[in-house]
Amino acid sequence: MPKKYAYGLILFLIVVWLLSISVLFNNLSRGPEHFIRWFNDHNDRLAYMQDGVWLAEGGIPYKDVPSEYPQVPTYLFGLLYLFARGDSETTIYFWHSSIFSLLMLAALFLTIRLLYTTLPERKWRAWLMLLPASLYFTYNRFDILPAFLCLAAYLAITDKKSLLAGLLLGIGAFTKWYPALLLPPFLTYNYSLRKRLDWKLLAAFAGTCILIILPTLLTAGWDGFLSPYRMHAGRGLEQVSLPALLELAAQRVGWALDEASIGRAFLLLQLLLVPVSLFVRVDDGDKLLQWVILITGAFILFSQIFSPQWMLWLLPFLILSIRRTSDLVLILLYNLFAYLAFPVGMDIALDTGNDYPLIFVASGLAIAGILAAILARAFRRAEIHLAWNFVGFLFKT
Repeated sequence: MPKKYAYGLILFLIVVWLLSISVLFNNLSRGPEHFIRWFNDHNDRLAYMQDGVWLAEGGIPYKDVPSEYPQVPTYLFGLLYLFARGDSETTIYFWHSSIFSLLMLAALFLTIRLLYTTLPERKWRAWLMLLPASLYFTYNRFDILPAFLCLAAYLAITDKKSLLAGLLLGIGAFTKWYPALLLPPFLTYNYSLRKRLDWKLLAAFAGTCILIILPTLLTAGWDGFLSPYRMHAGRGLEQVSLPALLELAAQRVGWALDEASIGRAFLLLQLLLVPVSLFVRVDDGDKLLQWVILITGAFILFSQIFSPQWMLWLLPFLILSIRRTSDLVLILLYNLFAYLAFPVGMDIALDTGNDYPLIFVASGLAIAGILAAILARAFRRAEIHLAWNFVGFLFKT
């Protein structure tokens, strides 16, 4: 990226940050009686501060202070207390959340720079990471971190840097868990090209994971290590996720669906493509790109949890895969409806007491439709051909 663009991007992100922590900090709200999170989402960032209080109190994460997140963000939330000081909880929160958001914007800068460098032509597409919803979720969440790590891992594996790819996927897996799902297609990609199992990739991934979780196992034990997984497993169906919308539609026509059965069926759909990726031929970088989109997109579409910020996981890869105007339109629509779902639709639901206001349901349906279109396009472009791959490898050995 040319220096003038890099400096311009840095200046733009700093201005966004300064505006967000000053005049936009209270979301232009005239009072606390309404749910307004158009610029700042204090709910989640306050939860991040509470998950990191283990460092300020001298406690042990997952044992003394619960956390619903993997090790990397939990440690990050704690380390921010080294810089977040003050005489009141309000002051501490201001500095904790502000520094957190600045770090996330730095991760966005690195992601855009990596995309700009990678794109062979029409490099302007990298700036699509600055669309309003992408910017909002970057500032208020930490999903840009696994997005950056997965993008860097994809570029490393296609550049024959297996150790680096495994390291990045390992860190990503304990930032948000979904990057672990990309290990099988990465292995398939290298096997399709070299007809041998990539032990370096496996060793780097496994070694990184062990090093990250070992402190938790030693200090909090298995109960502490498994606590965030148990918490998420018990969340059930969430508003306007695809299975929740299916259940809502069934209720409207008088059908009773078993929520547990729906959950199991959609969990299978979420993960089905992961083992399938071990039995296909992925012999070039573009096919691997499509498999990353397929696996990540299916995980988002069929999840029982509705988290529109997960769009950040897909966005860098969707940008890399743009071939025609319709691809760009899907990205723009995904960005629009993600923001309409949250914060707009969710705030209306909380403010009115109506769990399913029209804009919320319409946005959820639109996101599901957009994801389905993205998956259908990636499936076609992946040019799927079955291959024995690791089965053949096992017979040979």
